[in-house]
Amino acid sequence: MTDASTLLRHAGFHGPLANVDEPRRPTLVASPSIDAHEVLQRLPVRRSYRFYDAHAALELVDELQFLMTRAVEPNVFFEPRFLVPAMPRLDERKVRLLVARDESGDRSRLRFFMPFTVERPSRSVGSILRAWSHPFGPVGTLPLDGDDPLRTARDLLTSLREPSDLPSTLVLPDMRLGGPLVAILCEAVAAEGLSIAVCDRRTRAALRPGTPLPARHRRERDRLLRRLGRHGPVRFEEARKPDDVREGLEEFLALEASGWKGRRRTALAQDRYRAAFAREAVNGLAERGQARVFTLWAGEDAAASLVVLESGGEAAAWKTAYDERFAASAPGAIVLSLAADRLLADPTIQLADSCAVPDHPVANRLWRSRTEVGTLVIGLRPGQERATTECAQALTDLRRRLHRRYRWLRRLRQALRLD
Repeated sequence: MTDASTLLRHAGFHGPLANVDEPRRPTLVASPSIDAHEVLQRLPVRRSYRFYDAHAALELVDELQFLMTRAVEPNVFFEPRFLVPAMPRLDERKVRLLVARDESGDRSRLRFFMPFTVERPSRSVGSILRAWSHPFGPVGTLPLDGDDPLRTARDLLTSLREPSDLPSTLVLPDMRLGGPLVAILCEAVAAEGLSIAVCDRRTRAALRPGTPLPARHRRERDRLLRRLGRHGPVRFEEARKPDDVREGLEEFLALEASGWKGRRRTALAQDRYRAAFAREAVNGLAERGQARVFTLWAGEDAAASLVVLESGGEAAAWKTAYDERFAASAPGAIVLSLAADRLLADPTIQLADSCAVPDHPVANRLWRSRTEVGTLVIGLRPGQERATTECAQALTDLRRRLHRRYRWLRRLRQALRLD
């Protein structure tokens, strides 16, 4: 089993995905009367798949918001109040939109939404159709309508292989491998006789109900809080009202710019486009009760800050920063620990994703559950198993090269500072 292809299924293989029946009839899950359901089911429905330029997302905000409430799996990074500010400010690549909708008479219903780019990851493989991803959205779960999602997924795969000018490989980064969307896509791939591979598998820290902080970590937190208290009275605040979130976000931006990210010129506040995106996205989500900012104070100084975004019962620890003057008290660990208590006590939160790197020393120690993410590589035409595996391997090799380059640049910066 190779790194690049830890999962490869085909409809001819044995297993539960090899014997998929034809999709069931759509089940309408809205809430009109039974008579209205019967009328709607008799209407002819036409499903269309259309491509748009990225700016068309502005006209789809209301429809996308409605789709997010019906999606098989939530993802705050595809909420329109996050996605729309991100697209024009975070990427210079040409991003387009794939939209699936059902149309009947004067009715139109969004079923699936995917921003994408066309790329060529290496010379050894052809072009790919890649769902849009960026460093500020570490979960790639796409909004798929929960009403008969298998049929929609199968229709999607069919529609993508029909245009001859589209790449024959679909790449979906940062997917939750244990989530319902991946299960549906695997079933659709098997039913259509296609091939699928998974690369870039990794696990990261998470919280789920029933995974409280161990007693020894609470004792350690209390000790660190006493140490932090030497700098002034300690208090922990949770901002949830829009005006409070706005103030908390500004504290976070200032904290981030004052630390190592500021020295590397990678802090959000140091780039006007990224700063504008962060303010519009977080404050827009706060208007819908989908953002909160945790701030740890030592006297009059903000010692650490954590921005959390939410959607459909899932929370994402999006950004964190701390004041390096208080580093001996580990304020970043304290705020992550105290925020965990608040999130676990919230009955509406079923999963909190740390969004941290897999080997993060603090998040892994304090947030005891795990979530697995990876990149799906789907061959859109039958008999494409080898090309699918080669593409997955090329993506793995590319990620390793980028990681080596990042480590080299980091060592170079450290050496220059020593000189």
